[in-house]
Amino acid sequence: MTTTPTPTVFVTSATGSQGGALCHLLRGMGWSVRATTRDASSPAAKALNDAGVHLTPGSWDDEDALHEGLRGCDKLFLCLLPNLTDFDQAPRRAELITRLAREAGVDHIVASTTLGSFMVEEGHVPPVKIGPFFSAHIQSKKRVEQAAIDGGFQYWTVLRPGFFMANFVEPKIQFGYTETKKGTWTNSMTADSPLGLVDHVDIARFAAAAFQDPGRYHGRTLGVVSEELPVQEAMDQLAESIGDGRSIKAVFMTDEEVEREQAKGSWLFFSSEPCIRYMSNYTDLGELNQFVPELMTFRKFLRREEEAVKETYLS
Repeated sequence: MTTTPTPTVFVTSATGSQGGALCHLLRGMGWSVRATTRDASSPAAKALNDAGVHLTPGSWDDEDALHEGLRGCDKLFLCLLPNLTDFDQAPRRAELITRLAREAGVDHIVASTTLGSFMVEEGHVPPVKIGPFFSAHIQSKKRVEQAAIDGGFQYWTVLRPGFFMANFVEPKIQFGYTETKKGTWTNSMTADSPLGLVDHVDIARFAAAAFQDPGRYHGRTLGVVSEELPVQEAMDQLAESIGDGRSIKAVFMTDEEVEREQAKGSWLFFSSEPCIRYMSNYTDLGELNQFVPELMTFRKFLRREEEAVKETYLS
């Protein structure tokens, strides 16, 4: 009787929300997981070590560390943080990691990028003009995807997540969403356009599903959201979860206000990009629930992250 070898997955961004969730999910399945970390003493790295993740000290630019980390791996989760002052950095790293992964014998890749990549597909005309800063950001993400697709792997899947539920709690709230602490959230959506919210744990579930069933997911590019809500409804649920009687008002920018914000060249591109209003055009919740049933709702996410909500808004 032959036994199937236990898969070994190299996970980038292992100490981040997506990568960390995937590491813990895969370890719960009994799979082997390897990663690199720049700070083995960080709480996130210690938690991964305790879960049995093999950590190699080093960065995504350190070829020796990547060689060591990728040793014995047959699958790769590629999720690279953007550098908003150097949009070439992530694609460079993607090309390096995918090349070294193939040399190490990896034959299956799942890449996670952004839902905005749909707007720069070849031959596609976005519904509205994309601002230059946001365009550079999603073009960079698209190049990361292409490195995965062109990397010579037997199987590839691209996941394009929507707006992270975790953006409204620590630590991600520091990246431009702290206004909700003051009782408002100014954004480029409209009262009627649905906000595609995604739980980072659901992204990990999609990645794990793709790794488990490569034939079903091979060649697929999936826009991933967990729930779609009107912005004000999402703010109402957030306020309710805080539990101190406050309200949070969604403030919708006019097109003129959007243009003024875009002219500033701010990296807070989500709040100044009207194309975000059309993100729901690129997702299919019915299909997503067939792939991964029981996706997280925002209300359940806030309940699960109750401690982080209290720390963010009440401490």
